[in-house]
Amino acid sequence: MIDPTHLLDFATQLPHPSDIGIIKPSGGFNFGAALCGLGAFFGASQFFYYSDDSKRIDPWAKRD
Repeated sequence: MIDPTHLLDFATQLPHPSDIGIIKPSGGFNFGAALCGLGAFFGASQFFYYSDDSKRIDPWAKRD
């Protein structure tokens, strides 16, 4: 089994994305980023909810 402490030790050694120029921190609350994050969360939850065939809502589906 993988020991998670090694992964944590590795992650603490990585530089922050703002330190290497990947992202630039904003001065305040970024409303656009918050909306994109909520949209991604909502989309992923919808995908996993409707991927279960027992919850299929299809009016043209043939009943077995």
